[in-house]
Amino acid sequence: MHAQGTAVPPGQGTARFGSARTDRIAYTVAEVAALLGKHINTVYGWVRAGALPSERIGNTIYIPKWALARLQAPPPEGDEAA
Repeated sequence: MHAQGTAVPPGQGTARFGSARTDRIAYTVAEVAALLGKHINTVYGWVRAGALPSERIGNTIYIPKWALARLQAPPPEGDEAA
């Protein structure tokens, strides 16, 4: 066989799951589950119940970044359950 170079420039086509991106506006259900330390079925349940805002694009459900931030934020002071 003869030596042949690749058609893809170095660094392209090497996307990795979990790579840090600061320009993201949404996360998949699997990413949200991993970030929160929850089982993926728990997050799907939240989406199905309407407790977690989401958008379906094709076969993928995306959770907006603001909704994830709301889940991770501590409750405001004076908003404690009695």
